[in-house]
Order: sequence, then structure tokens, then C-alpha cells
Amino acid sequence: MGNLKIGSMVTIVDQTDAMKDQIGAVVYFDEKRAKILVRFGGQQQMYYSIDQLQEY
Repeated sequence: MGNLKIGSMVTIVDQTDAMKDQIGAVVYFDEKRAKILVRFGGQQQMYYSIDQLQEY
């Protein structure tokens, strides 16, 4: 998960993703799939790989 941890604020840097340039919070790390769950606003959340994120 790099230097990210639960509660870290991140920006989506994947320019092909619908949420590009959005800011969200890391809420979970799925070790089995090596994916990070990011929550945007109140209810929307999506899984990302570490290379799709940048610490805000």
C-alpha cells in the first residue's frame, strides 16, 4: 500500500478513470487483490491499485 494508510486523502491520477482528479479517502486495503478502497463523499466508493492513486 506504499505510504498510504487508512484515512489518507488521495487523488485519482488514472486519466482513463471516470473519477480522475477526484479527491477521496482510503477506507480499506484488500491484501488478497492488492486493491485500495477509496470513498468519495458520503457513499460512493471504488477499488484502485496503488499506481492509480496519488497522496493529496
